[in-house]
Amino acid sequence: MKQIHVWRNHIRIPHLDLVLVRSDVDTLRSSLSTLALLGLDTGPDNVELHGGGVVA
Repeated sequence: MKQIHVWRNHIRIPHLDLVLVRSDVDTLRSSLSTLALLGLDTGPDNVELHGGGVVA
């Protein structure tokens, strides 16, 4: 099961019981970069996008 779930307006990390709000201007790249800086695995095998898109 993937640990990071990304929607247009929020990011959910179930194993940490955490939901983060995403602004309308926040890009996927910047969101994942921020999570990586916090030490989370943001590799394609660990991120699931909801609502379309590709994690590369």
